Amino acid sequence: MVSHKQKQQRDMASDYLNTATSIAAQDPNSGFLWDLLHRVDRQQLADVAGMSLSAVNELLTPPATTPNTRNLDIELGGLNLRNINSDEDMNRAVHVLKALNLSPEAIAALIAGPKPVQVAPTPIPAPQTAPEPPTPEAGMTIQEMVPRFAARKKDKLRAKTLYEYGNYHRKFVAWLELRKSKKHIPIRSATRADIADYIDDLLASGLAAKTVSQKYLAAISGLFELAQSIGAIPSGELLVTHNHKVFTKLDAKKTASSKSYKPFTEEELKKVFQPELLSKAKQPADFWLPMMGLFTGGRVSELSQIDITDIKEYDGIWSVSINDEGDKQLKAPASIRLIPIHPTLIECGFLDYVKDASRHGTKLFPYLICGQFGSWSIRTGERWSKHMKFLKINGPQRGFHSFRSTSNICLKHNKVAEEDRCQFVGHEHDTVNSAIYSEPHRLPYLLEEVASKLSYPFLDFTKLQYKAGQFEEILAKECSLTARWLHREKVKKERAARKGK
Repeated sequence: MVSHKQKQQRDMASDYLNTATSIAAQDPNSGFLWDLLHRVDRQQLADVAGMSLSAVNELLTPPATTPNTRNLDIELGGLNLRNINSDEDMNRAVHVLKALNLSPEAIAALIAGPKPVQVAPTPIPAPQTAPEPPTPEAGMTIQEMVPRFAARKKDKLRAKTLYEYGNYHRKFVAWLELRKSKKHIPIRSATRADIADYIDDLLASGLAAKTVSQKYLAAISGLFELAQSIGAIPSGELLVTHNHKVFTKLDAKKTASSKSYKPFTEEELKKVFQPELLSKAKQPADFWLPMMGLFTGGRVSELSQIDITDIKEYDGIWSVSINDEGDKQLKAPASIRLIPIHPTLIECGFLDYVKDASRHGTKLFPYLICGQFGSWSIRTGERWSKHMKFLKINGPQRGFHSFRSTSNICLKHNKVAEEDRCQFVGHEHDTVNSAIYSEPHRLPYLLEEVASKLSYPFLDFTKLQYKAGQFEEILAKECSLTARWLHREKVKKERAARKGK
């Protein structure tokens, strides 16, 4: 029990420091640090800043002013700088912050320490016309929860998701500050009516109910759930974000049927796989990704990031591993799978291309660049969208994901069991029997009972044959362009870093 208690204390201290580091790294002009210091006694502030109480009082005492001069409001018993509306006010606020020189550890102490008994500093005479500042409400503020959430979730959420959640959090906080006409907003003061009105405003702005529910409301719920887990909201209390029926399961089913990607028709597939496809391909992915999508059911994000080492032969069966190792990422755990390479792909020269690509890098498409949030499919997705327009295959339910739908429908029509289809294309199969009591099928079974059922007799692949070295010049050129671009970006970042210093 003692060991467990000590571990809890270490984890809590680490959490405080992570949050404090996020706060300390913010722009001093943002005003967020003032909201944290709002509830701190000046004696405690003096202790963590390593200054005397008189020095802190002198630092925070506003200069003599005239009736026509704007003041920085000073809250007795705590620090609360407000009315920062001019350059002069801002300069003074920044001066105070620099003089205090609070480290992340000091800020963490302010967050973690028990709220001290308020000791009033030396009284400051206020102009007779100025009203007495209101006493601030107590409790963890929703503004404090934003960087704290980021610190807690930085290793648990995908970089893109964390970035998007941060945007949703800041938008909600700005809306709440405007609604309540103040900056210091304890998270417990937010009401169910606040959430309901915010949802209505989002819907009125034109956002879809699905977007509001699955993105905005999900992000806000995360803040309140974290607040409850750390004790800022009592355990067992119903959260104000709970049970807002914006987008129900019935709505999800209707949306899935009306907005999900549809499989390609026979005529559309004939347009895609016409013999001229290979001769006109300007990049290797333009040719191979549609072929792989049709015969694996893989997502464009999965196929674009494949490593050469993911393609191996096991007991005479060539296979491709879809995984999230190294610099790769997947949508869900069920996406991890090992599947056989379809015989048609091998007949079309896929393994010859793999050998050619291996001479230019570690990736199947070595010229691709990883995007800001770890995606390798930004370039390939854009090129495919343009190619679809060129082929005049249009519509909101048509895209690269249509290959995935096409493969799944083909397997279903050829009487492949649902559980086998799910394993092959990387879908969750959430029955108790398959999730707990069964093991994944082996490669020979998947080749014989699943991959071989991906048959398209109306398509002729005999004229889509890749010859070894056919993309050699293209690969060399594209990889060279990519290397130069990456070098320029590196130089830009180094220059920016030097300027920052």
